[in-house]
Amino acid sequence: MDILSKTIKKLSEDEYQQLLMEVSGKKKNKPFLVLETTRSRDVEDSEMMEILQVNPSAYYTLKSRLNSKIAAVLSKKVQNPIQTLMDEVSRVPAHLFGNNREFSVRALRELEKQLIEYDLNAELILVYKTLAQLHLYTEDYDFYENKFSKHVAFSLAVSKAENLFFRMIKKIGEYQLNQRESDLEEVIMMKRELANICELYDSHRLFVLYNIARVYYLCNVPHKIDGLKARELEIENIIQKMSQVFENYPMDTFYQNIKGITDLMYFEYYIRTGNIVRADYYLQRVHQQMPDLMEKHMMHFFLVQFLRSKVLKYLIDGNMDHLQFGYESLEKEVDVDMNEAYHYISLKRFLATVKYYQRDYHGAARKMNELRNQMSLKHFMATDVDCKLFQALQYCILGDDSLCMQIISSLKRQVREQEDEFESAKFFMKILKTALKPADYRRKVKKIAEMWHEFEEMNKGTFPVLTYVRADDNVLRRMSNPIKD
Repeated sequence: MDILSKTIKKLSEDEYQQLLMEVSGKKKNKPFLVLETTRSRDVEDSEMMEILQVNPSAYYTLKSRLNSKIAAVLSKKVQNPIQTLMDEVSRVPAHLFGNNREFSVRALRELEKQLIEYDLNAELILVYKTLAQLHLYTEDYDFYENKFSKHVAFSLAVSKAENLFFRMIKKIGEYQLNQRESDLEEVIMMKRELANICELYDSHRLFVLYNIARVYYLCNVPHKIDGLKARELEIENIIQKMSQVFENYPMDTFYQNIKGITDLMYFEYYIRTGNIVRADYYLQRVHQQMPDLMEKHMMHFFLVQFLRSKVLKYLIDGNMDHLQFGYESLEKEVDVDMNEAYHYISLKRFLATVKYYQRDYHGAARKMNELRNQMSLKHFMATDVDCKLFQALQYCILGDDSLCMQIISSLKRQVREQEDEFESAKFFMKILKTALKPADYRRKVKKIAEMWHEFEEMNKGTFPVLTYVRADDNVLRRMSNPIKD
């Protein structure tokens, strides 16, 4: 019932009543009972079968059909402001068989202007193909046939650019998980290929795709971050131009669904350059968009990047209200599939990180344990090591020495063959073991504080770990205290 329950509970009352009417006609039939029960409370499949008095086979058939009906109803909610223009495109083939050729040509030329304005290349192919056929016996046939050929090439280029865009942001996520040079090289290669396509054509859609990818590339690739401050005027001009594109094309479905990304990009940029005053302004704007942002599957990458940047901001200004804003909604309403490894791991780790800074160490340990139980991290070694260290830190603070040592022993075996690369991880394990050993309390606190400072200096090299974790005096004392509460 999990997916069905989440979907139904997220609907507004008006949306739910409309769904109830379309699915069940408000008759108290089995679909009605499923919707009403799921809307009002959490219920297991076994209990629902008892309520409906059906066997498992009949129940799962009913649930499958109900999910299909709900998907069909909710798909109509997806904003598609350009639908009127698309309706005109669907009528293009009929112009070949119209009563008045001149009228058909005039109508298609008018449609051509609108499609060019919106960069709708696939649709332009159909228009030029039809115009060429209408001019088969005139000198303009070659003109429209050339237009058709050029837009076939242009459409293929845009399609390739869109594919590169989504593959690139996926690969940036994979790079974040593994910190492998091979992943970084692929990111760089895809960015260059995307840039080459965009240089071939004057297209606002290609401009938007390339510059979203480029800004996130600059903010996430280590050797580019140092030069970000010098690019401030350039970045601001790019984002302003992008905002203008979104404003100029209010009927474009893609633009209207991603237009909030400009505030996310500003926030990402200003956090990476340490401009907290400007970052605060855009943080407030993003917080207002959070409900919409959390609902859209295709925005998951940008959502988790925003959460990562929120943690970076907290490390600078210590504003707990900003860090924990929207926590409950993120925990309950964001539905990330485990196949989206970067998104899933990043979200769970963010939730655990907030718990840590709230001093809810039990909660932080539980969140990390849930992540490691739900998903195998063995394919993402750098992230696996990081998550285990974070979990071990919670157990150290809580005084659960056996669980802490269990994780440390597992980590020692895991990094044995890559000790040089995981130097900072090895040193952090040393800090944990020092905290677990009996010693004079004051000396131990001083020793761990010194070691933590040394760890932070060491952690700036290859394969850094726990970059989102800071330890204040309270944490250092709790790690050192042999009597845990």
